[in-house]
Amino acid sequence: MDAYRSTPSRPRRWSFRTLLALCALVLTLGLASGCMGDDGNDDAAANTPAVTQQTSNPGGTGNTTNATATGDTDVTPNVADSIAEVDAPTSLADLVEQVNPAVVTVINQQKFNGMFPQQGTGEEQIAGTGTGFIISADGYILTNNHVVEGSDTVSVILEDGTEVPAELIGTDPLTDLAVLKIEGTMPGVATLGDSEAMRPGDGVFAIGSPLGDYTNTVTQGIVSGIGRRLTGSNSVVDNMIQHDAAINPGNSGGPLFNFAGEVIGINTAVIRSSSSGIDAEGMGFAIPSNTAREVADALIADGNIERPFLGITYQQLNARSAATLNLPMDNGVVVVEVPTGPSADAGVQVDDVITEINGDAITTDTTLVDLLFEYQPGDVVSISIYRPSTEETLTLDVTLGSRPDNT
Repeated sequence: MDAYRSTPSRPRRWSFRTLLALCALVLTLGLASGCMGDDGNDDAAANTPAVTQQTSNPGGTGNTTNATATGDTDVTPNVADSIAEVDAPTSLADLVEQVNPAVVTVINQQKFNGMFPQQGTGEEQIAGTGTGFIISADGYILTNNHVVEGSDTVSVILEDGTEVPAELIGTDPLTDLAVLKIEGTMPGVATLGDSEAMRPGDGVFAIGSPLGDYTNTVTQGIVSGIGRRLTGSNSVVDNMIQHDAAINPGNSGGPLFNFAGEVIGINTAVIRSSSSGIDAEGMGFAIPSNTAREVADALIADGNIERPFLGITYQQLNARSAATLNLPMDNGVVVVEVPTGPSADAGVQVDDVITEINGDAITTDTTLVDLLFEYQPGDVVSISIYRPSTEETLTLDVTLGSRPDNT
């Protein structure tokens, strides 16, 4: 599809779907939020889905990402302190009107030589578009890393159609998140909510720019599952929110709102079909807002994130895989490979099950990456291991390494 832009518009007409949404809103606002539900992780080894990242890519470039979510729920100062309050709406349409000004279309422009990107030479063209949203009054914007990956320049289109240049502050390929910054008076600021408060069945709505043309499009659905793991050709992403609000190419980096008008996820992927070729519908996935908050604060403060790592390849354990492997526990990670590095130096072996780090249990809700995010490269941590070959429970001290870029 050729790339072109349109002026953002707001939906103004009432529909039968909107009337149903109003009823759902009344019911949702009358219910108290609860804790997260049971384990929702799929066994990635059993059926690997075809994961499509939702960037509209008219220029023909194929961006990919390696993303693994974290889950710290602490409200950190940089983003949280400048978040705007959302007034209580009288309808879903009123709520959309309140939050819509904070949503922007992100334009990735690259220099091309003919049909191919050419770093530093050639004519600058639109390579792809996505979505983002303003998270602070001083102009910081959250989006996906794969939306801006490879860009020579980035700009954003505000809700009123104004296009302004944006500065790329930093990216984190591991979580597929990026922070931009624009200057001037902000038309709106989105509130980052608590993604861990979401439960399957909670109402959500998404705003984005599907196909790079239909800017500020609103779609509605429910949370379908939590703690999901996505396994693509080049990445494994944990702790995702699954939902059925329609998202399409161009929605990447856009906000997923709860019915309080808070962003509880960043839309990043959709499953179109399974590895067996069976078509799927209504399977969108969003990075939790608690992950985004922590990553955004780190990128705003330093421009990059230095992550610790154990130096292993692993498979998240769940009840099904534990039963298949005849293991006495159903939480932790199974070590698949131990290349040269921190874990190999500490004596970790293939097939070991790592169950705890410094006494904190690894679960499908609190993943290995979640726990590692609390430490720095060079820190020494104690890991608890179950070794099936000898049926021993061991404790090993590992000096964390520094994760190589984009791994």
